[in-house]
Amino acid sequence: MSPQHIADGRDVFARRYEYDDEAVIALDLGVEASDASVDVVDGTAIVVVETPEGERQEEFDLPNEQARAFIRNGVLTIEVNA
Repeated sequence: MSPQHIADGRDVFARRYEYDDEAVIALDLGVEASDASVDVVDGTAIVVVETPEGERQEEFDLPNEQARAFIRNGVLTIEVNA
């Protein structure tokens, strides 16, 4: 396993883990689990977060068609098979 911290200017903490047969990207959205949802459409993970200021939407391009995205306990996880 090879962890890597990712920072892209958003207020989201992300980490990438490389395994022999897959990569896992975990993004801490900093919200309650019930306040966020994710859908995958045409290779893009679309995350909708409910905040006191209103709804916020983020999009993350997935590296391939085999990628899965889900949210658990406010953490967006993207799994990519090698």
